[in-house]
Amino acid sequence: MAFRVVRRVPGWGPWAARNYTSDAAFPAGFRVPELPEVEAVARDVRRALRRSTIVDAIVRRWDVVTGASRQSERLLIGSRVDEVVRRGKQLALIGLDGSVLVVQLGMTGEFGVVPASSPVMAHTHIIWRLDRSRDLRFVDPRRFGGVTWLKDRAALEDRWSRLGPDALSLQSGWSDAFADSRRAIKAALLDQHAVAGVGNIYADEALALVGIKPQRRCCRITPREFGALGLAIGSIMRSAIASGGSTIRTYRRLGGGAGAFQASLRVYGRAGQPCTVCSQPLQSESVVGRTTVWCGNCQT
Repeated sequence: MAFRVVRRVPGWGPWAARNYTSDAAFPAGFRVPELPEVEAVARDVRRALRRSTIVDAIVRRWDVVTGASRQSERLLIGSRVDEVVRRGKQLALIGLDGSVLVVQLGMTGEFGVVPASSPVMAHTHIIWRLDRSRDLRFVDPRRFGGVTWLKDRAALEDRWSRLGPDALSLQSGWSDAFADSRRAIKAALLDQHAVAGVGNIYADEALALVGIKPQRRCCRITPREFGALGLAIGSIMRSAIASGGSTIRTYRRLGGGAGAFQASLRVYGRAGQPCTVCSQPLQSESVVGRTTVWCGNCQT
């Protein structure tokens, strides 16, 4: 599949649910939460919803909801959440009745459980009332995220079948679909059809770890290098998850919790600063519409 940069700002289309397939779709200056940030949110929500029942749902803006046809009962009211699962940058709540709510954070979305007495933040679009005086809230100032209702697990599997392999568990052959492509490896990593969950930060970091220049064409990367890159992506993702993700610009967990992995970044956001390996100044340019940083000495 040929890669193309989406020039329009993403959002609800007139014929399709809100979705995006590449970080390149978003304006410069914003960073979409990547897999580690979404996984951190999923773990928080999974832990908070254990043995909890959704008592009611208050939808303050229906334009962030699709599939529910303005029927609030489809938002898992009266049900317990059986599972909280994630694929790439999307997470899903699966009710005991089998229905599914897919949550995408977009650029500025926050999703989490807080005490019901907590002040309602501006741009809080959905509030699920839980038992034990708690709320599950979806907040999104720019409304590029959203919630999608699906009738069952099969519909979720169909939706997620269009995503690439999850970046946290890449297997041998993970790059076969694009290894012969002439597009830049950075572009391939940002394409959620190729790899689900990698965005601007972790693409730069993984490429730096294995010494691959972001602009190098996929067809010029050896199978051994692809193997090393897959291991690097998984390693960096696990380290970032352990740190709660990276809090840069727009990402912050609901309730104010910040990620800490940004303190470990090797190249991202460090253009002009010394490389941590060779001390040469890091270079920067736009690759597939995203600011990209690399070491011209260590990466070829």
